[in-house]
Amino acid sequence: MVIYEFSVIVPVLLIVGQMLDNRTQSPWRLSLLSDLFWGAVEFFSLFTQPLWFSSPCSPPGPPGGRRRMGRITHGGGPNAPPMGGGGG
Repeated sequence: MVIYEFSVIVPVLLIVGQMLDNRTQSPWRLSLLSDLFWGAVEFFSLFTQPLWFSSPCSPPGPPGGRRRMGRITHGGGPNAPPMGGGGG
């Protein structure tokens, strides 16, 4: 018995020359619980897998330490001149 699954437009199963539509299955079948469980497990593992299995060969992050931005003086130098308002 050969089973092919095509999911181009509508998922259809071909079993020995017969076409079976997935919509004919009951929405309250027993396998629905296991399908939902494994779907949730795979969804959760999709986001947590990079946290657990990070590559040891990956490049390191940015260097730590203090980085100065702008003109922050801690005393010791002359102050900047006041902002001019233009006078005309």
